[in-house]
Amino acid sequence: MSEEANVATETVSEETTQEATTDSTDVGALIAESKKYRKRSQDAEARLAKLESQLSKDEEAKMLEEGKKDELIAKYKSDLEAESKDANWAREFKANKRAELLELHPEDDRAELAKLPFNTLEFVTNKINNAKANAPEVAGVSRQPEKSIGDWTKLSADDLRDNWENIVKSAEAKMKK
Repeated sequence: MSEEANVATETVSEETTQEATTDSTDVGALIAESKKYRKRSQDAEARLAKLESQLSKDEEAKMLEEGKKDELIAKYKSDLEAESKDANWAREFKANKRAELLELHPEDDRAELAKLPFNTLEFVTNKINNAKANAPEVAGVSRQPEKSIGDWTKLSADDLRDNWENIVKSAEAKMKK
């Protein structure tokens, strides 16, 4: 019975070892395969876009040859309407964003900042708002002035323990002088 248990344990441990090494090599292979398919997909999308633009140019040329200028003009007008709606939305968005950025500044500065191009205004505003306050020189140390501890030889054991860093610093300062 113990032999059966040993055999079963050995086969289980061998299977898990083989799976672990197979998984690590499979991950690399899967990544490589994924990259290959992604590149293929991107190439196909680029070819499709190129073919669609060529097809639309050929269709327009064919319409001109057949004398269907009115239909072509109507198509261009509808395209222009759609683009003008997008352009109006973009102008409104930009104006609203500019107003929001200017609101973040004091009124005295707004007149000068309003003259800046949008990208520059956005950059300056982000720089100002993301400026960090000066960090303390040493983390965990208060900015209160150090209290003079006086003659450290007369301090109690608790006071010595609490002020040990200051005692050492004052001794180092005396040694440097």
